[in-house]
Amino acid sequence: MRPNKEDGKMDDEEKKLASFLKEAEVKIVWREEEKTKVGRGMITNDDENFVYLTGEKGTVIVNKKDIIAIKQ
Repeated sequence: MRPNKEDGKMDDEEKKLASFLKEAEVKIVWREEEKTKVGRGMITNDDENFVYLTGEKGTVIVNKKDIIAIKQ
C-alpha cells in the first residue's frame, strides 16, 4: 500500500484488504466478547468498518477494530 504522491493519503482501492490479499488464504485473529477467535479463509470484501472472511464453515464478518492479527 503506497501513499498517494499528491497528498500522502492512500487511494480507496489501496486501503482495501480484499484487494491487497486477493486470492490468498489468511488467518485472522480477533477479540469477541472477552474471547480470542480465529478464522481461516479468504477475505472476500471489506469496507470502512468490517472484514468479510469466507472459509469452509461459511462467512464471518469481523469488526476491523477487534482484529488482533492477519497472517497470510
